[in-house]
Amino acid sequence: MGKYIIGEWRWFFTENNDNKKVDLKEVIQKKKQKTFIIRTIVVAVIAVAIVLVVVNWEKIIAPFHDIAVNAGKGGFPVELPGSTSYVMDSLGDNFYLLTDTYVYTFTADGGQIANIQHGFREPSVVSGDKRLLVFDKNGKGFKVYSRSEEVYSKTLDDTIVFAVIGKNERSAVVTTATRYSNYLCIFNDEGKQIFRYASPTERIMQVCFSDDEKYVYLTVVGEKNGEFITEVMCFDITKEQDALWRQNIGNVLPYSLEYCSDGIYGVTEKGLFLLNASDGKIKAQNTFSQTVMGIGKTKGERIIFFRDTAFNGQTAVVYNDDLSEKSRKSFSEVSSFDVNGGVLYVLSGNKLTAYSNSLQNEKVYDLDDDYSKVKIIGGQAYLLGYNRVQRISL
Repeated sequence: MGKYIIGEWRWFFTENNDNKKVDLKEVIQKKKQKTFIIRTIVVAVIAVAIVLVVVNWEKIIAPFHDIAVNAGKGGFPVELPGSTSYVMDSLGDNFYLLTDTYVYTFTADGGQIANIQHGFREPSVVSGDKRLLVFDKNGKGFKVYSRSEEVYSKTLDDTIVFAVIGKNERSAVVTTATRYSNYLCIFNDEGKQIFRYASPTERIMQVCFSDDEKYVYLTVVGEKNGEFITEVMCFDITKEQDALWRQNIGNVLPYSLEYCSDGIYGVTEKGLFLLNASDGKIKAQNTFSQTVMGIGKTKGERIIFFRDTAFNGQTAVVYNDDLSEKSRKSFSEVSSFDVNGGVLYVLSGNKLTAYSNSLQNEKVYDLDDDYSKVKIIGGQAYLLGYNRVQRISL
């Protein structure tokens, strides 16, 4: 290939000598234009990215709400603020306190993370692993909090009856309705309503989510052929469709509903049941005649407390996987109880007793004061007293 340079012009000759001439100025001008276009596109893409980040900032930082928090100095006991009432429960590996005016969140070591005024006259609270929801009893407002801040708040058109929060981010709120018996509204972590069910003639009594929060299960009480009945329903909240299944559990008043690894577990005034989560078919049932005093979450054991008139106390009954009775034990005094890792913890004044191996083995912890509530979090017992929260290692 030959190359000649004459003044400001260049000629390039192809190997087959077809003598095609190229204007060098034109080539340079085209390169400049191409470079300008590329730079313009890059700047435009960066500008669009910045706009998207600004518009969606809350969505982007939402997963990091709880990673970096400025917690106060830890240590127990934690002195309580002045209030007429307290609610203490877990928030993942941490714990919180609800008073008549504030929500307080703490680390596992007792360091205060946040204190936020909720603004409700009659506050009630539910919590999950990542979020807690405070709503106004007989009111229309609710707020969802992370460990460190308010995530969102909503004011609904109807009065809130009760609420449930999932393990991750979704919240379910049941309200009254003028044209229906109840509304069930489900919100995502941004406060956007993603599902709604209007119960025409049945009253919604309990609600629970699947672990992945794709499905929601509810008990409804209604009337059929002149008879009072309770049914369990299942919905796929990612789709607008009718219930995936319904299961009649009889002429009973439902007390609880829980999603478990082996199915949907519920307790009624007359017995307990276990349903297949996929189709609602009954896997196991049992009945009882005693009055229910407390229902433990399924964490290694299924335990129900009943009123024991013979001892003027309470009796705890442990149930097998098939819901047959496994063991029972009577207590003269039960201030509070919790179930964790298959162990039942019973608080009675200034003593905490741990019962393992289906109530056969026991270990007693002497406490420094009388306490009214116990919650087991991460192998520690958190105890709510008159003016403080105490923690003991188990």
